[in-house]
Amino acid sequence: MDQIEKICERLELGEPLSAICKAKDLPDVSTIYKKCRVDKNIDEKIKAARQRGVWTLLDKIAEDMQVPKTPQETHFLREKWSHIRWLATKLAPSQFGDKSQIKQEIDNKLIITWGDPGNDIKDAEKIINQVSSLDAAAIPGNVGINKEREQTEQKVNK
Repeated sequence: MDQIEKICERLELGEPLSAICKAKDLPDVSTIYKKCRVDKNIDEKIKAARQRGVWTLLDKIAEDMQVPKTPQETHFLREKWSHIRWLATKLAPSQFGDKSQIKQEIDNKLIITWGDPGNDIKDAEKIINQVSSLDAAAIPGNVGINKEREQTEQKVNK
């Protein structure tokens, strides 16, 4: 079994990477992180092992809760359990996260087409004819403007 497999096996048992890498036959933590940066396959293996290790830690919590404790032990274990629950929300947010995560895929395609120039000119002529034949007073929202214009014209004509 190679070193990465040994590390993953121990991560799945809930051991922290820093404790695992203290073994004489395994590389230092910084070496593991360097390998993770270089090799995405190793990075994915380590992440998956840590996520599975969360389940082991939660199982250990369930076992701890079955045995009666003194008040001092209970206080210490509550802190430990709280940390493990927090860790679970970070390492496996899809199972233990508080917020639901929405995966959204957006199709960002932009299609540009050119029409037939003859039709475009005809359409433009229709729009120009419609606009030029329209009485400005019939346009909604221009009532106040037309009254001001009429008042100005009346003052000029006086």
